Amino acid sequence: MSCYLAPGVQLTAVSPAPYTALTLQEVAAAEEAAAAEQVPADGTRVRVLASVEARDRAGRWPLAYELTLKARSGRWEVTALQSGTAKDGGGR
Repeated sequence: MSCYLAPGVQLTAVSPAPYTALTLQEVAAAEEAAAAEQVPADGTRVRVLASVEARDRAGRWPLAYELTLKARSGRWEVTALQSGTAKDGGGR
């Protein structure tokens, strides 16, 4: 699945970067449309949960990002992002 930022959505880079590495562990869709072989009609919205493992000098940190995606022109675009820690105790 390829994703792009929707027009008007801006993300500011965190500086300095808090982690030295980030590994995608899993992407889970809340709606079936997100798992379809083709991107559905323009305007279709889905939510996905991206679970990642971040690393720094102190250790490994399980993180989760809930993304809201919207179909446009045959691709998914990110329209919203919520972050948090995965499960219990992942934060520092």
